[in-house]
Amino acid sequence: MNTKLDSEARRKIILDGYGNNEPLKDIAAKIGCSLASLKVTASKIGCTRTPKEAADFRRGFHIPEDKRQDYHQLMTVGQYKARECALILGLLTQQSSSGE
Repeated sequence: MNTKLDSEARRKIILDGYGNNEPLKDIAAKIGCSLASLKVTASKIGCTRTPKEAADFRRGFHIPEDKRQDYHQLMTVGQYKARECALILGLLTQQSSSGE
């Protein structure tokens, strides 16, 4: 987008992007700004992801609270990768993780 967006259109794209869990790079590309600028704007309008939401988004799956401690123990002590831990704990099936 080479045209300059007004602030309301920019705000709507950011809110929709965060609401649809789009990658931040994609949202920044839509509005034609840097990633840092996007994060500042999102923070000002109050739609940022919590650290837990951001981690779930990067991982591609959610860890239930009752399995969180086991997951972290496998990651740190067992030296497993995130997907391997999810398979061990039954958070992912073998079929859903083969799409890597």
